[in-house]
Amino acid sequence: MSAEGGLSQAVRSLRAFYASTGDVAGGQGLESLIAGAALGVSRSTWILPGRRERAVALLRGATADRLDLARPYRVLPASGAPALRALVAVGLARRNPEGALVFLGMGSTSYGSFAEALSLSVTLGAPVRFVVSWYRGAGPFVPPLPVPPSRLAEALGLRAVVVDGRDAEAVRAAVAAGPGLIEARLGG
Repeated sequence: MSAEGGLSQAVRSLRAFYASTGDVAGGQGLESLIAGAALGVSRSTWILPGRRERAVALLRGATADRLDLARPYRVLPASGAPALRALVAVGLARRNPEGALVFLGMGSTSYGSFAEALSLSVTLGAPVRFVVSWYRGAGPFVPPLPVPPSRLAEALGLRAVVVDGRDAEAVRAAVAAGPGLIEARLGG
């Protein structure tokens, strides 16, 4: 199966999961964002999803009834504490050469722990990929920062990329390029 075919299949699988569960997390390109990010890292990379991204475990082989028990697949249980999740990702990345991938929403960027995680990842050389879902217009949160998270990341010395989060291949390429912050624009 080609990489593109695998990416398309992953997006379809996530759409089917969200449709079958009635989970409001689906839509606005979130399936493409999750698939692109998950397929942009090796299977040795730890993934730290939020509640909206917990279906990422399906792409690593977990079954729908075991999404919160996906540690064998290097996917931690979904966490409702996003900024702390970013700090945990830095710690995991320090112990794992393949690093960590952490999903964050725009609301998490208002926490001091978010900025601390970005700064620590640079200072410690921790290979973390921070994927921030950034909604245009009316998203689930009002953007809490006066600047986009990509500008904060750049100011701290972290590679930052802005991509269309609805474009799975663009997300995959940005994540595959290595540690940094991927600001994935969704919706609107």
